[in-house]
Amino acid sequence: MKKLAILLMLCLCFSFLTKAQKVDPEKVKAAVDSKTFVFLGRQATGMRGRSIQLDPGYTLNVSPEKVVADLPFFGRAYSSTPGSTDGGLKFDFSEYTYEVKPRKKGGWDITIEPTQQNDIRSIFLTIQETGNASLRITSNSREGMSYTGILQLEE
Repeated sequence: MKKLAILLMLCLCFSFLTKAQKVDPEKVKAAVDSKTFVFLGRQATGMRGRSIQLDPGYTLNVSPEKVVADLPFFGRAYSSTPGSTDGGLKFDFSEYTYEVKPRKKGGWDITIEPTQQNDIRSIFLTIQETGNASLRITSNSREGMSYTGILQLEE
């Protein structure tokens, strides 16, 4: 009975692993070119090496009109906003530069920089053709943070 329960658990685990995200590379390329996608964070890593798994809901939303983020932050802050109790990376800006460079083995490197005065210095995204992505944010007042996750494409 014990062996049957272990075998059942292993089969269940492997069935979840085989259900990888199936994304059309052309849709990913179209989303990157049109600046219309949402990065869904799955894991966050601080500059000191600490890494945590993220609950659903932590996102970076990129659209032609603006960039909006709601991501966790842990690490050292060099300055803070008086009266603020939220320690996350939450920002919203509408004026920015967006530069895309193709990678040698497929995928894209994207650099987003706000053109107006903002605490966020730059956002670096590496997007694979499969929809997997990594994100790095550098700030003027906090240590950098890195995230891994997937792209949610507009339908």
